[in-house]
Amino acid sequence: MNIPVRPLLLTGSLFCLIALIATGCATPPEVKRDYLDATAWRGSALTGVGRQNVVDDAAGAAPQTVTLIDVNQRAEVAGDVERRARVLDRRVANVQRELRRNGIAPAAVGEWPGPVQDGVQTYSPSELQTKQMVVIAHY
Repeated sequence: MNIPVRPLLLTGSLFCLIALIATGCATPPEVKRDYLDATAWRGSALTGVGRQNVVDDAAGAAPQTVTLIDVNQRAEVAGDVERRARVLDRRVANVQRELRRNGIAPAAVGEWPGPVQDGVQTYSPSELQTKQMVVIAHY
């Protein structure tokens, strides 16, 4: 029995493509990253520069895109660990508020404490890749 191989390969490829699309994992999201450095902050309040960065991030929101916004880029906050956590909490809240003011729905914004101390992780955990914006605070 002589079975042509090419039609079987095309049929198999077509079924694989349909299965990927049906399960919602056809393509991973594009990941963009923004770092809000020292010029973006006056304490825990956004400066004009910081506010403009967040406005630009909101304007660049697109389907199949996740924007990671790093609120401190590992900047040192003077004081004890609890004070640092309070400052970072307020920074995250201020960025989320600015995103809402610029049309990003609260459900489209995730929060991530960042990668572990020992390593650098470029992408947020998989459950956050479904969000448009992910605010990162390195606690």
